Amino acid sequence: MGLNDDWQFEKEFRQLADVGIVCFDHSVTWKFWLRYYVEQILRLRWGRLARYLDYRWFFSRPGVEHRPIRIGYDQPGEVSVRGLLKEFSDDNIFLKIDIEGSEYRILDDIVKYADRFTSIVIELHDVDIHRERICRFVEGMSNFSIVFLHPNNFGGTDDQGDPLVIEMCLVRNDLLDPAAPGETRPELPANTSRLPDIELRFAHVDTRATAAPRRDRTA
Repeated sequence: MGLNDDWQFEKEFRQLADVGIVCFDHSVTWKFWLRYYVEQILRLRWGRLARYLDYRWFFSRPGVEHRPIRIGYDQPGEVSVRGLLKEFSDDNIFLKIDIEGSEYRILDDIVKYADRFTSIVIELHDVDIHRERICRFVEGMSNFSIVFLHPNNFGGTDDQGDPLVIEMCLVRNDLLDPAAPGETRPELPANTSRLPDIELRFAHVDTRATAAPRRDRTA
């Protein structure tokens, strides 16, 4: 869900697993490509002029599809998570979400149908004004663990220095291997090297107040 001009994740995922890929992004149309080429030419970015050819090549492969549909509600030109799951009947769906703020319209459905997903990669925007909704979403995904959490430094920070945009990956618990003692966490590069990286601050949690604390692994 969400494409814009970057499908590198989908290409690498396809190389790792020979599975079907369906991308939804209503904004990627011929008008998008017209604006894209005008912008690249004006900025003298000649190396990006082959981008459309790569788009055509990748999304013309068997089992790979782009649908110019908005993710949201079941109405003309849009589709909800519930609507999609009527078409895709599998219970091993890997869900990637980067829809520029519209993710909050589908969080409840993701929680409701969580047993249909294996993993969820999601970018959460405007964290400062949606903090409680994000907490409810994570708490609702009780059969999942956070295995990846990273601030997007391109999105900036609030007045406390906390990120406005975060990237998160949740994996269903039955698919996780036990964490090895002393297991190192990978050092992740910033989203853009032109800006300083953002350090995550974690609130103190009193695990004694919880009978069965949830195991989250973050990186």
